[in-house]
Amino acid sequence: MAKIRRGIIIKRRDGSEIVKYDDPSFPSYIFDGYLVKGCGWERVPHYHEDVEIVSVKGGEMAYMVEGTLVKLKKGDTIFVNSGAIHYSLSTTNRVSRYVIAILHPKILCSSFAVEQKAVLPIVADKTVPFAHFKAEDFDAPIIHQLVLDMERRANGNEFLITKYFFEIWDIIMRRFTEAYRLHVRGMEEKSGHNSSLKAMMLFIDERYKERITLSDIAAAGGVSQSLCNQIFNKLTEKSPMEYLAQYRCRKVADLLVSSGMSMPEIADMTGFTGASYMAETFKKCFGQSPRDYKKGQRG
Repeated sequence: MAKIRRGIIIKRRDGSEIVKYDDPSFPSYIFDGYLVKGCGWERVPHYHEDVEIVSVKGGEMAYMVEGTLVKLKKGDTIFVNSGAIHYSLSTTNRVSRYVIAILHPKILCSSFAVEQKAVLPIVADKTVPFAHFKAEDFDAPIIHQLVLDMERRANGNEFLITKYFFEIWDIIMRRFTEAYRLHVRGMEEKSGHNSSLKAMMLFIDERYKERITLSDIAAAGGVSQSLCNQIFNKLTEKSPMEYLAQYRCRKVADLLVSSGMSMPEIADMTGFTGASYMAETFKKCFGQSPRDYKKGQRG
């Protein structure tokens, strides 16, 4: 049986994440995880319909959400709204520990009234892509403990997960006041850029095997090359071509594990001009050669 690799981000063609729910019949993924520089789930821009809640147990880390860097320390919790482009990143050379809960909002929709009055006003508000509960905030210890308890006590129990999710949502609703919304307004321009970025991410997925230029990527998003660079640098902290290279390397990593193809064959399948260039680029992304990566995954 193939080894299940938790924490690895698998994306659809449009750049959205395929969330690997703990139970396919119940849309939740709850995991006691870690983050360290260079791990496979660091700095991978993605989005999903689910909301994402992360509470830091130890160390320091950060989340980039719609171009805003949110630094997190022990006791902090971040709520990432549905559809927001985000990724985690390590800010030190040490390992940080956290609990992550990825939950589909439909878990909360016990009735039409609840959906309309309590759920949609938050998940449909694209001008507020996240909420940061700092450890020193009055409500942060409560939501932090709820997230930890959800992982320790409720994981695998759909009823208890739902119970904890409602309690967490109640705290999130209290944070999403009109005053808070006004505090983080001005995201309309970023939302437009969000759509352009998603279009360009989809283009890269569809054409990564081919030779792609900056002009091609910009055209896919309906923006100039200059604005294309700005969007990628702001929302992913990478240039368009760096994002493309990392995307290809992730495809290389998948083929190294799942296929018996030779290095030249993998290079040809992933858009690289040759096996040596592929190996050089892969080592920059993963910190090891393709051959060493393959040995490590099968070891």
